[in-house]
Amino acid sequence: MKRKLRFVSVILLVVLLFTACSSKEDAEVDKKQEVTDTTDQEEAKDKEENRKEEGDDDDKPKEKITLKYLYPLTGEALLIVENDLNNALIMPIVEEKTNVHMDFIHLPEGNGGEVYNLMLATNDLPDIITHGAGLPAGYPGGGDKAIEDGVFLRLNELVDEYAPNFKQLMEEDDDLRKDIVTDEGNIWGIPMVDIEAQKPFTGPIVRIDILEELNLDLPETINEWYEALKKIKNEKGIEVPFNLVPSGIPADNAFIGAYGVNGSFFHVNNEVKYGPIEPGYKEYLTEMNKWYKEGLIAEDFAEWDGEKRMQYFITGKTVASAHGQWIFEPWRKESNDPNFLINAAPYPSLVKGEKPHFRQGNTRMRNYHTAITTECEYPERAMEWIDFFFSDEGSLLANYGIEGETYVKDGDTYKYTDLVIDNPEGVSANVAYSKYSYNHGAFLRDINRAFQLYADYEMEAWDIWEDSADTAYVMPNIQLTLEENKEFDEIMEEVGGYVSQKRIEFITGEFPLDKFDEYVDNIKQMGIDRAIKIQQDALDRYNER
Repeated sequence: MKRKLRFVSVILLVVLLFTACSSKEDAEVDKKQEVTDTTDQEEAKDKEENRKEEGDDDDKPKEKITLKYLYPLTGEALLIVENDLNNALIMPIVEEKTNVHMDFIHLPEGNGGEVYNLMLATNDLPDIITHGAGLPAGYPGGGDKAIEDGVFLRLNELVDEYAPNFKQLMEEDDDLRKDIVTDEGNIWGIPMVDIEAQKPFTGPIVRIDILEELNLDLPETINEWYEALKKIKNEKGIEVPFNLVPSGIPADNAFIGAYGVNGSFFHVNNEVKYGPIEPGYKEYLTEMNKWYKEGLIAEDFAEWDGEKRMQYFITGKTVASAHGQWIFEPWRKESNDPNFLINAAPYPSLVKGEKPHFRQGNTRMRNYHTAITTECEYPERAMEWIDFFFSDEGSLLANYGIEGETYVKDGDTYKYTDLVIDNPEGVSANVAYSKYSYNHGAFLRDINRAFQLYADYEMEAWDIWEDSADTAYVMPNIQLTLEENKEFDEIMEEVGGYVSQKRIEFITGEFPLDKFDEYVDNIKQMGIDRAIKIQQDALDRYNER
């Protein structure tokens, strides 16, 4: 008989953490003695077959069951549902449709990862776990390791039989399928999936009103940016025209992408490269060094935090950077300048009309993987519950809530009511999702729901960024083995620290650019070629999925 879950209070869990860490290795040894690679899978299959033999067919009302669900929810989102997602408006409807009651577990903000690790160490697991949003993005060692360790169920067979809606999505989109399955062909978690891939929501930004005042067009090339920034500094007296982030590489490889490289690993026609040792990387550093010497970048940019960067924008001391579209309106409202207007600029290239192959990009697979543990007595019912959110009815409920209360239908579109947009809790609509629709986890998300939360000019930014660059060189959702990951991390711990330090020194001139070859030799000695090989092997496996 399946052992009963041992759930203790969060306070006790946190206290136990300090003792559990010292005994984690012993717990894992005991676990391997108790659970083989396939025992839990076979037990679940036997239970499923027994229930079928007893007449549990589709025509009979399903027995009401309760499942325990570790669902990360913190901060304002947790407060507006009064510390239990069952208080969200749609949950009673989901329960009625599925005849499954979810006993939600929400962990304290800040130590969700620690408590989750303690649950793993003590074999004290709920039936369902959603990763991300305060919990680790996945199982230590990856989904295949979770299945091998007997912690998470392999979901392939459950998807085949109990998740027709989710199964159809994978069958219709091979890229989506490749992002979901592991190198060994396993489905370890059901992710959030977008109906269509979301457009880029970060990229170069600039004060449009300043450009218009100086009769400047939106810059499209690196040289046009250089000339515009010089004019802004000399004629407008802007203290720091370009707001470079402390890392020295703007968000999502804006600007550096013009040189055909990024600040990490990328691929060209499936050949993996490491950006910081490529010739294009030196060209980027040379340009930034020029901007730095001419006062277009702050002398102490490497020491700035996000608050200082924002203050320089809203007080008119800087005009350009790379950031997300969500800051446009909040920063405009914070500014005392009635003309203040930030909008997107194209990802710049070296040659006008060419497209860089790096930008912020999204796949339909949006993470938030939801796993079913081997502790689950009703895995088929858990999978049916998850799959409900991928049906037409469940997806509409998750995205928009209840017609007439949280949304109204206008032709083929759905519009939120003031209950969501101007909710009585006084929180942003993105937070209100948690109470009036569904915020994260496994469901079929309609990204169009976000459009009505932003001004028209903010939404134009998505098209500007998408049309000006592509993601041809960006690495896909590769997966390293446990052994590869350990070796890779050891190499990159040394390489990453050295590269970050020298990047700043190259830009400021503290380390001369004529020593770039010496810098590359040092990185080679640290084992970067082996790290590239590990990434290459993982990319090859991904392409074979």
